[in-house]
Amino acid sequence: MTIIDDSLAQRVQTSFLQLSAVASDLNTVSDELGKCVNEIDAALKKLNLGVSVWVAVTGEDNGPFYWSEDIGYAKIDGKWGIALRTVSGCHPDDEERSEAWLFNDGPRALRLSAIAKLPEMLKKLSEEAAETTKRVKNKLVEAQAVAAAVRNAAQDPVEPIRRVMRRIGEEQEK
Repeated sequence: MTIIDDSLAQRVQTSFLQLSAVASDLNTVSDELGKCVNEIDAALKKLNLGVSVWVAVTGEDNGPFYWSEDIGYAKIDGKWGIALRTVSGCHPDDEERSEAWLFNDGPRALRLSAIAKLPEMLKKLSEEAAETTKRVKNKLVEAQAVAAAVRNAAQDPVEPIRRVMRRIGEEQEK
């Protein structure tokens, strides 16, 4: 080997050893970050909300083109949890591309920038859960009336038919 080759090999080896040490630290602190989010996630799962929300972390909407990176609470691959997504598209064409991950599966840079938006996401989740509760309450009376009608019809399915037939007969006699 020449001196130049030895120097190049030495620099590469030194850089790789430094990278290896940094990668170990990065993975350790990243795992700790993930554990914190897992605690929040576990608490949210106990609430059994079934409500999805998204909050923009960053993005742009310039003319026809737009993109955003979001944090939210959603069902991803059949599992509810704190999630991340990227969305981009073009307004006139309505061509939108989206990719979503549960938080700890998302890109590291997005995980880092999304942490600051966790309080906003939790607030929005609370507001959406309250709004969903109002909508369910409004439909409850209607659902109870339908259930009562079905329950009554199921008890004596012939009686409603008899009433209709009597009414038809009375109308024909008139």
